[in-house]
Amino acid sequence: MRLLRWLITLSLTLATLLALPDAHAKPRDAETWVSIQVAPALVRHLAQHPRFKGETIRIVVFSDDRPAAYSSAFALSLRDRLSAAVFDTPGIRMAAQQEPGARVDCTLDAVDYFIGLQISRVDERDVRIDLRTLDLEDQTWVTGLDFTWQGELTPGQVRLMEDSRADPYFRGHRAAPFDESQTDLLAASLARELACASMRQTAGEFVVLVSDDGDKLQQGTTDLVGNNLAWFARLQFTDDPTRANAVLRSEAHAVDKGLQQYWATLAPIEADSDLPTLNASAYVRVAEHQADKFEVPRGEQTVLSSAQLIQASGHSGCRTNGCPAMRIEAERDAVVFFLNHQKSHGLVRLSGIDCRNRPEARVLRARESLSMPLPVGVLSPDSTTSTDDWSLAPKGDTYYALAISNSEAAHVVSRLLQQLPQRCTTAVRFGLQDESLKTWMTEFTRTMDQWRDHVDWRAIQVRNVY
Repeated sequence: MRLLRWLITLSLTLATLLALPDAHAKPRDAETWVSIQVAPALVRHLAQHPRFKGETIRIVVFSDDRPAAYSSAFALSLRDRLSAAVFDTPGIRMAAQQEPGARVDCTLDAVDYFIGLQISRVDERDVRIDLRTLDLEDQTWVTGLDFTWQGELTPGQVRLMEDSRADPYFRGHRAAPFDESQTDLLAASLARELACASMRQTAGEFVVLVSDDGDKLQQGTTDLVGNNLAWFARLQFTDDPTRANAVLRSEAHAVDKGLQQYWATLAPIEADSDLPTLNASAYVRVAEHQADKFEVPRGEQTVLSSAQLIQASGHSGCRTNGCPAMRIEAERDAVVFFLNHQKSHGLVRLSGIDCRNRPEARVLRARESLSMPLPVGVLSPDSTTSTDDWSLAPKGDTYYALAISNSEAAHVVSRLLQQLPQRCTTAVRFGLQDESLKTWMTEFTRTMDQWRDHVDWRAIQVRNVY
């Protein structure tokens, strides 16, 4: 009986041990792996190894073995798990993001080691996560402090992998610029940089006057930089130019399409002052404002010599005995198309009373004229004027004659005009407007530029048509 009880007890003990998880086995979930294996091991190593004593580390996401300004939301979430575990550990100096309103710690700017998580895809199912440490001074990898996990992500983790985000640590760098709406964050970043520079200089104390010579946006940012700088560095500010020995200015310079570099400068007023000039900069993404007009090219060699509105009589295209018409004359043989940008109803192509589906191309010989009846009523003599505008919102109905002296170019333009709604009666026909018109005009302008040596156009604007 004793033997039987002993065997039962042994069996239960073995079953319990077998059910316990292996402390050295890698969890199947990546987030669990970071939390229960990587974070504790990393904290122990950083706190105990003499190599990291007094050194500053920063935990980042790597891409191609270098810190990435943009990465996935999933990678950033793993980085944040590690950062939270390391941040409050005694003996570890960590360069972390400094929140708005926090005191400046200029000693955290110089980083000695990057500890980086890098995620790479192994196949359609699995990913590999590596954690490695880069010595910035030597530009070498630290041995003995690397971790690897490989496996399948959960559906939620896959969605986060597809969500690209900027790393807040690198906000303001060219690869991760501020948005133009983030003036408070921009000002805080510039002020921190200036504050640290002012603390390092020993020539004297600044008494600062904030310049008011910038535009409205720059002035607002300059004021915010000054407010932050007064808080961070305890600098003196004054409104009295006679007391000031330095002036704070800001400038924005366009460096690329939709990108500006914003500079804040604290400079001594007197040229012979011992005070240094301090600079701080950050990149800002600005909205590309769509122009309400397009510059549509035309060749240097004139194809059309004139264009005017006339009252045509007996024209086969008139719906009555007489009608307004656009009359053009050519200096070279050309294929001609007519367009109409209706004041409140968009851009259309014009065709005759037979309402053909394809764009109506008319052949005009050199030194001859051609008249196109217009779908409007009687025009007053003072209601028309020539214009060079291709506006997205014209002030009045505008009629265009396009003349193309190259047959291949004519075919290309004809295919593009096919996208425009057709107007062939006096009834208003809704044409391209708003975003659709912008898209079409962008392609049209590009096409006309491509064939600029063979294209010409004339436009006439009409008021009080209806």
